Amino acid sequence: MKFIVTIFLLFSSIVHAENIKENDYSVRIFGGASSASDFDQLYTFTGFNTSPYGTNVYGTDIGYKLIENLFDLPFDIYAKSGLSYFDENGHQADFLELTLYIKLIYKLNAFGNQFRFGIAEGISYAGLVPYVEAQEAIAENDNQSNLLNYMEITFDFDMGKLIHVKSMQNYYLGYLIKHRSGVKGAYGGVYDGGSNYNCIYIEKNF
Repeated sequence: MKFIVTIFLLFSSIVHAENIKENDYSVRIFGGASSASDFDQLYTFTGFNTSPYGTNVYGTDIGYKLIENLFDLPFDIYAKSGLSYFDENGHQADFLELTLYIKLIYKLNAFGNQFRFGIAEGISYAGLVPYVEAQEAIAENDNQSNLLNYMEITFDFDMGKLIHVKSMQNYYLGYLIKHRSGVKGAYGGVYDGGSNYNCIYIEKNF
């Protein structure tokens, strides 16, 4: 049911969107490594431990801006979808993951640049359960599931404004925390399991 509702919200919003303007679309490419730290340790900057398995993720996302300056405040809302490639470093077969999510972005103009903080919520369907995620589930006697909740937290800045190159404006360089979890059993009976990846990305708005 959650899957159907999420799909409906994402695509009905896009289909009925009007008054398309410049910078309504975004494309992102990213790459990163699996983490041994919990999600809360990452976003509170209290732990950045790389997992011992040496697994990595690479991917791309596309997005459409649904709302700009929500309630006349510097908040934008995007509908986004992504495809990720998981390099499992020989522990198991590599695989692909599809994500669908809604993202809220806060924009801060300071020091002659634009800084953006984002948080996203949606779903993740992985071709296989990531190895780092499976090992945690085994250690904690938890369930495993290909379909899980997806969250991400991002921070980025406009590269063009930083280096004063107009052609590079609206290219954002940033840090991404990529997270899968079961939300205490709401997805696939996964209570404590999940996975986190620390990533670097470049995103272009056009």
